Amino acid sequence: MNNIKQYNQFLFEKQGLSPAIYKSLKDYFESEDKPTMSGAQKFVSKSNKGWKLSQEDFEEAQAQFKKQ
Repeated sequence: MNNIKQYNQFLFEKQGLSPAIYKSLKDYFESEDKPTMSGAQKFVSKSNKGWKLSQEDFEEAQAQFKKQ
């Protein structure tokens, strides 16, 4: 039963952008006219040492922070 609870918690935590990189991605998208995956990876890795930005996180941030 504990394994099921831990797995459900894991799935819940994986939904949405991680709070650890949320602000970095928001700052990046606000500062760039044409955000790119490679640019976002560099920006996030500077502020969050060792973080590897996934394509999924980039696409989610792009949808969330897209300039109107």
